[in-house]
Amino acid sequence: MSLEYQKKQLYLIQEKQKHNLLSLARKIGTPFYLYDLKGLLERLQFFKKHTAPAHLHYAMKANSHPGILKAFCKEGIGVDVVSGGEIQLALKAGFKGQDMVFSGVGKTKEEIELAINTDILQFNVESLSELKKIAKIATTLDKAARIAFRMNPDIDVSTHPYIKTGLREHKFGMEPEQLPGLKEVLKQYPDHLKLQGLTLHIGSQIHDLKSLKSGILKIKNLYKEMQEEFDLKTFDVGGGLGIDYRSQDRNQDLKLIKEYGSFLKELSKMIKAQILTEPGRIITARFACLIGEVQYIKSSSYKNFAIINTGMHHLIRPCLYQAYHHIVQLDKKQGSERAYDVVGPICESSDIMGKDRVFSGLEEGDFLAILDAGAYGSVMVNNYNAQSPPKEVLI
Repeated sequence: MSLEYQKKQLYLIQEKQKHNLLSLARKIGTPFYLYDLKGLLERLQFFKKHTAPAHLHYAMKANSHPGILKAFCKEGIGVDVVSGGEIQLALKAGFKGQDMVFSGVGKTKEEIELAINTDILQFNVESLSELKKIAKIATTLDKAARIAFRMNPDIDVSTHPYIKTGLREHKFGMEPEQLPGLKEVLKQYPDHLKLQGLTLHIGSQIHDLKSLKSGILKIKNLYKEMQEEFDLKTFDVGGGLGIDYRSQDRNQDLKLIKEYGSFLKELSKMIKAQILTEPGRIITARFACLIGEVQYIKSSSYKNFAIINTGMHHLIRPCLYQAYHHIVQLDKKQGSERAYDVVGPICESSDIMGKDRVFSGLEEGDFLAILDAGAYGSVMVNNYNAQSPPKEVLI
């Protein structure tokens, strides 16, 4: 999302077009998410170019706005889904079953039936119990389910503990020691279970690729061993690439994508497999902002508060992960600079969008934009305190 101030007002720049965000806020009404579709597509195309020949399966959990999904579908990519609801959204956007990999630890009977009847590319199986359930449902439907075993490499990664997924203590994936039991189930259902790959995902918001590479290489060795016994076709390396929310230098993102792509190219030479990758945040995070209006300026002897009409119910990341987002004025005014805690209307002390943010001449009725809100933003909206959801606008 290319933003710049012109005559002290914030604009979204799209090649020869520019959009005055202050005018948009007054016209549309707040709060609302604003998405930069052109920027999203450029990032997607950059990722595809630099990670080929790996096949991209966009992680829908990051952002499942219908307009974004339809635009992504036209780019010829696949999707990573984690629920029956996401399967339905993907189908409505134009994706076919063969474009989908189905991840997640808690797949229900109804979701498995839907996925099998949709003829998805593969189930990323998380447990022995899940494999047995898929086998029974596929047998009842008299259809074959293509599967990949999600392996847990027991690799730590430097990120928030809530989004680490690659250690043995986590609920995700399976240990190699569980393979004998998994193979027994495959033998019992040769006509209805087709093992075609392995997969892993060790966490989200990853900046240093060292741990990610270690985990992938560890499971790569297991993949090569299992190829001697099974006709494996896909190696799904998951996703997890992050952004630096404290920096507005987008070149950091591009550098990380290029490094990741170089590694995947090397990996493709090491094994005979179709490599799948599941990016989410690195594609969408930069290309949206959440715009709200200042309802009240409140000052005490201790600090100043800017109380806005959006908050943790619309963007939960600052509350849930103690995440940082830049917050900027749509209209820079003359006046002294003051530091504010930007807070929402929710009856929780954790409803803080940002602490000690400095603004000039801020007044009630002014508009603020919370940046880099394109991933894990609108998809995590809730109606706590019976609050209404924000609008979503695609430009």
